[in-house]
Amino acid sequence: MDRLCDNIVEEILCRLPAKYLHRVRAAARRYNLIILSPEFGARYWESHAPYLSGVFLQSNRPWGQHSRFLAGPSDRPSTATRSVFASDLAFLPRLPAGPPARDGEIFIMHAAAGLLLCSRGEYKAVQYYVCNPVSWQWVALPELPRPPTHLSGLLSVTNNRDGSSIKCFQVALFNHPSGWNQNNGCLDLKVFSSATGRWAAKSIRSPSIDVVTHAPPFLGQSGTAYWIGYSPMDRLIVYNSLNHTIQVLPLPNRVHDTTALNRCVGERQGGGLRYAHFDFSLFQVWDLQFGGVNGVWWKMVHQVGAMELAERNPEATALVTKPEYVEWRVNANSSGSSLFLVLGVHPTADIIFLDVNGNVGAYSIEHGTIRYQCPNQYFRSDVFPYVHPAHPVEIPAITKAPLELNCS
Repeated sequence: MDRLCDNIVEEILCRLPAKYLHRVRAAARRYNLIILSPEFGARYWESHAPYLSGVFLQSNRPWGQHSRFLAGPSDRPSTATRSVFASDLAFLPRLPAGPPARDGEIFIMHAAAGLLLCSRGEYKAVQYYVCNPVSWQWVALPELPRPPTHLSGLLSVTNNRDGSSIKCFQVALFNHPSGWNQNNGCLDLKVFSSATGRWAAKSIRSPSIDVVTHAPPFLGQSGTAYWIGYSPMDRLIVYNSLNHTIQVLPLPNRVHDTTALNRCVGERQGGGLRYAHFDFSLFQVWDLQFGGVNGVWWKMVHQVGAMELAERNPEATALVTKPEYVEWRVNANSSGSSLFLVLGVHPTADIIFLDVNGNVGAYSIEHGTIRYQCPNQYFRSDVFPYVHPAHPVEIPAITKAPLELNCS
């Protein structure tokens, strides 16, 4: 490559995954200067922008199946997307395969600011990691003295003043609302800060919440958890890990099947909340608005009848109307009588991810069509919206702390 002009070298470097750029920088002073130039940086991240937003998809049956990244708009995962992301997280340390497979598997817990919070072990995590799936950088958090069970987690970051780099990060592990009353009405927290290098136990007294919810939360990249109510069903519990506040928001009323549980909520990049539900007759999508008598209200941005959706997508309809699938749905009493299961919201595109008889499809609000992206691989899938900024993201170093951890 020494005989090639800088323009051609730059074209070649632009096609490399980000995880290899630091290696190329060490190979020659010329490559280092090109990669560090502002012009190359702007062009590199702009060219990769279409592949830097989407969702990580994780099965609740991970053995033999790794997490996958779905950009959404394309018909199938592109070569460019696969080359940018190490979506299987194989670069993280793993335990040798043994009988309790789930204890050694890597599970995604949350995504924020281009980073992932992961755990080794699902129900009783033995180790937590923060990693960048683009650059393969990762750090292991200090182990908790007594690992908690069945906790969700949120990752949040504090940027430096220029906004182009991360100053420190925080991890908040928290219990489900169903356990708040058992804990004297408190939200039980285990909080780690990279600035202190230690875990701390906190209890936040929750306001009086007359909402029963059983499902796991939908997690936003802002460091917020959302639980959709079961009783009553038109309520949303919201916990923000940055300021540790809890509030309850109203949800749109259903029109037909008022008992169906087939719904999801997700944050939009740049702000905003989107809610979608699917019942026997209608698929509806709503965006949260501020103002009005109650301070917030929901604006319907999309509605399509189940029959119209079925006619537009005959292949999907053929899958969900197979006799064995209908029988399984009836026996399991799964999410009412909906044709499709709502999984999650794309953070930047007008796309809702659906489960179509075990196949994951991206439903385009604009075109009303479903495009398959993961065929016949998942029993139930967790969706983690992800957006990598249009610049490199470095994980800040963890401050060394004394051996004694302030955590009970």
